[in-house]
Amino acid sequence: MPEAGNEAQCFYENLVDIGLEAETVSRCVLLKKEGRNRELLLLLQNSRRDLLTRIHGDQKRLDCLDYLLNRLNQKGGKGP
Repeated sequence: MPEAGNEAQCFYENLVDIGLEAETVSRCVLLKKEGRNRELLLLLQNSRRDLLTRIHGDQKRLDCLDYLLNRLNQKGGKGP
């Protein structure tokens, strides 16, 4: 774990923890280092949007699975 004073290392590790691809992490680090904050914010906002889209897709699949499990439990586990 980085020291609290090492902002660059904390920033890097946070990007990795988010699950960004290595290329995106490198791009973010470069943009921050160059002070291109507007581009960095846009890149991170786009990454957030993509992550949220994946979460919504996973939630839909989870809802379908819960529905199926509920139907099977109502039938006493005898099958569809």
